[in-house]
Amino acid sequence: MAPFRENIKNMSPYKPPLEGRASKGYLLLDFNEMTIEPSAHVKQALRQFVDSGRLQVYPEYGDLNEIVARYVGCMPDEVLVTNGSDQVIDVVMRAFVDKGEKVIIPSPSFAMEYQSALIQGAEIVKPRYAGPNLDFPLQEVLKLLDANPKLLVLVNPNNPTGTELALEHVRALLARAKEKNVAVLHDEAYFEFSGITALRFVKDFDNLFLSRTLSKQFGLASVRAGYVISQKDNVAELLKICGPYDVNMFARTAIEAALQDPEYSKRYIKEVMEKVKPKVEAFLKEHGIDFYPGAANFLLIKPADPEKILKALKTASMLVRPREDPPGTLRVSIGTLADMERFCKVLERAVS
Repeated sequence: MAPFRENIKNMSPYKPPLEGRASKGYLLLDFNEMTIEPSAHVKQALRQFVDSGRLQVYPEYGDLNEIVARYVGCMPDEVLVTNGSDQVIDVVMRAFVDKGEKVIIPSPSFAMEYQSALIQGAEIVKPRYAGPNLDFPLQEVLKLLDANPKLLVLVNPNNPTGTELALEHVRALLARAKEKNVAVLHDEAYFEFSGITALRFVKDFDNLFLSRTLSKQFGLASVRAGYVISQKDNVAELLKICGPYDVNMFARTAIEAALQDPEYSKRYIKEVMEKVKPKVEAFLKEHGIDFYPGAANFLLIKPADPEKILKALKTASMLVRPREDPPGTLRVSIGTLADMERFCKVLERAVS
């Protein structure tokens, strides 16, 4: 074997259960994707690009930063478009963390944060979400910032718990982190569903990096589209870490088309968050199925027999995401009303 770094040899690859899920006709409620296709506008733009005679040419991004900045409400030099929000996590981790240095990741959290930290050889500190509602460990994290970490990762709302961190608490954490010279990654992957953003803090905190995706709310998961927002000097430094062509032209084309047709996404989000999710929560309460309150387009449920539920759903061609942490839980994406009526019927039969 080649002389890999010891921390790489000691790792396990991140292997989400992806293979075959999209090709076998399942209703996919396991990865928090849209359960409908992207807009016709996006599909038409991609077809036109395929027929444009430019597949053999390296990407040209044109005014992509301006397009995304208009959507965000920031300046073009305060945004960097990336190959999914996974790349944001990667470049921020690489920018701040060396071998043996501390990264605070309130846990459980999104797997790629741990993976990126381990690649750097970091020491991961994992204060726990706790209590009946899996609350954010605010006081513990504030105290841990005194221990000279390099990076604090906040996922808001958190994945997989769905926990919302109040913005006044985000500000308090940013202030303490700035005092201690700690960078903060505020992961806003579910911003469009939750409405939670620390965008207004960017001008006051030069240690803040906001991570967002366009995968879940615009149906662009397959083309890998994300972006980071920070002060312009920070973005200029992150550019040194990225490759010149990390974002492919399918993503560039899809992003522009999706942001030209935001109402399509807004209608889907409104249905999911205002109509469907409350109905699913009411169903779970009626049938005595425990779940944790959450602010995103998914619910973390804790049925009495999760294996039985998993089997029943898969038999009915539906996938949800089993979780080992917290133990005995299933993360269920919220789709359209028709999707979740189908889900609830199977769940009702399984628990009755």
